[in-house]
Amino acid sequence: MAKRKTNIELIRDIVGSFVEEIGADAVVVVYSKVKGRKTETNIIPYGNAHTCNALIDYAYENYLPLDLDSEEEETDE
Repeated sequence: MAKRKTNIELIRDIVGSFVEEIGADAVVVVYSKVKGRKTETNIIPYGNAHTCNALIDYAYENYLPLDLDSEEEETDE
């Protein structure tokens, strides 16, 4: 029977895919999950600390939530 992978092993697989498949120098994985009645947020950096910090800053400054209403209007026309 195959052993079930831990969360850390699953995250390493994801990061490994970015590094191997697209040649990423740094990867930052941010995710949240609900445990009981609390939301837990996790951040997993891979690569040079300065590069990871720059990725986080870039994402913070450039993140724009999807505007689902305008996308629906465009497809209706």
